Amino acid sequence: MSITLQDIEVILGILVDGLPVTGSTAKQWNVVCRELLGHEPPPVIPNSNKSTLTGARIKYKWLDEQFPAPPAADAGDEVVHQHAHYHILVRMGALLFMDKSADQVSLLPLQLLNPISNARRYSWGSAALAWLYRQLCSASKKEVMQIGGALLLVQLWAYSRFPQLCPIVRPPLPPVHSGPLAIRYVH
Repeated sequence: MSITLQDIEVILGILVDGLPVTGSTAKQWNVVCRELLGHEPPPVIPNSNKSTLTGARIKYKWLDEQFPAPPAADAGDEVVHQHAHYHILVRMGALLFMDKSADQVSLLPLQLLNPISNARRYSWGSAALAWLYRQLCSASKKEVMQIGGALLLVQLWAYSRFPQLCPIVRPPLPPVHSGPLAIRYVH
């Protein structure tokens, strides 16, 4: 038994058909942030773990400080797109492409969201499953103490395959008419 692409699509409702999620890692990520998020992170501090931007990874804390509130009702399209980029990036980093640091998010998906309408063109489910398998493989080493990846998917997959593990005790559920299977576990 293993988590499959079908599980990602059925359980989380994430697209598995489309273009592969690939892109360049050799970018000026501060420029990408300025163009798509409207904010440029502070300069990198060499040999320091206090840098906001390290390679293609940026600290959640800095991102959250740049977007403390929703855009104003009369905000222009550019500001709305910047906020949308921020929210999509944070959700992807927290749900699909989580790593062990838990305080940084990869900017790699951001390059595929320009324009934002490109999001539906890509197979995010395939990329999330590949990342999850990589994280599970790394976690199998005896010295590793943490795990990353789409752990919500792992939990919901276990609940659906092994109902006795599910902590929620309810009467039989009505049929789910639309949406991902994960809706069953939402109160």
